[in-house]
Amino acid sequence: MNFGDRILYEDNGNVSKGVFIKEINQVEAVIKLDSKKEKSIVNKDTIKAIGNMDNMDLLHALTVADYISKEKYDGHWTLLCFTTGCKFCFGTLDKINYTTTSLMASGKSIEEAIKKAIDKNIDADKVLELEEKLLR
Repeated sequence: MNFGDRILYEDNGNVSKGVFIKEINQVEAVIKLDSKKEKSIVNKDTIKAIGNMDNMDLLHALTVADYISKEKYDGHWTLLCFTTGCKFCFGTLDKINYTTTSLMASGKSIEEAIKKAIDKNIDADKVLELEEKLLR
């Protein structure tokens, strides 16, 4: 399994959805369950992969984005949707204009835009830094 993969976690007959974060060792892994704020360390035998980040549905994409934003960006992310597609970046842009919007991760869907932002580490600081370089 890889970071961000959607998983099912079984605990005493209860099954919960979550996101795979990382492997600790051959037996344990860190996961983030949809129903809990904190991460959990669980036995890898109790989790089952149900989808990877290449095939994210909207809930999966938002769950992974929410986890990353809470870990690194104080819970902030920026999402814009237009008739031509969606734009996404982690963090909060202090200004939104044509240039900053064009530098955000783009996709035909919210899921695709989020995946690109995750893959390319697109955040507000990076967008504003690139905008500054372009305007020099």
